[in-house]
Amino acid sequence: MNVTNQYGAPEQFVRAIQNDGYSKGEADFSATGLLRPPQISRLESEHEDKLSTDVADRLFALLGTGVHAVLEGHAPDDALVEQRWFAEMNGYVVSGAIDVYHEGHVTDYKVTGTYATMVGKPEWEQQLNVYAWLLRQNDMPIESLTICAICRDWSATKRNKHPKKSNRMYPASPIVPIDIPLWLPDVAERFVHERIELHSSESVVPCSDEERWRRGPSYIRCETYCSVADFCPQYQAEKL
Repeated sequence: MNVTNQYGAPEQFVRAIQNDGYSKGEADFSATGLLRPPQISRLESEHEDKLSTDVADRLFALLGTGVHAVLEGHAPDDALVEQRWFAEMNGYVVSGAIDVYHEGHVTDYKVTGTYATMVGKPEWEQQLNVYAWLLRQNDMPIESLTICAICRDWSATKRNKHPKKSNRMYPASPIVPIDIPLWLPDVAERFVHERIELHSSESVVPCSDEERWRRGPSYIRCETYCSVADFCPQYQAEKL
């Protein structure tokens, strides 16, 4: 994917984003990749040489990388930090890099908006339970799952002035630990199986309304955030 810089950010931002060292290792799917809409993943692979992203659109991801780099050096001495785990299902290898694993407890850092901590994100629960599945496949005990959210837009003024909004509590701190439900092993196993089936299918599975972030008659993801909307037969057919 090409990186553009249409707003003139300093060159070091461009280089940092171009040199993103992420890799899923020797795996067919990553834990986070399994959660993505299969159609988007398929189209990104097919049109990779035509896609581009701007530095400004990658800033929050860059901030997240920086936060991870700082915190990983301060985990408990006997914790496993940023270790990638692998497991096989139906002939496919799945991997996932867990931020912190310590005595059966998984912690995953998320640099996110405050609103996400107030309403929750289903994909957080799904991702951490795929991690739990990976750990079980490697004979590692799992007792709890936690998201540690770092709110990039948190405001002390909003905390003091609007402590409650729509029956949702505004977080008291920009650092918000969130307990994630731990699925039963067979539930996690079934979920991973279903996601692999979707992503490995020869036929393209259209994106659901939920995956397209439907709001009334509009599809927010397709119209604003999807990198392959121009190549998507589902979205393009609806525009005719």
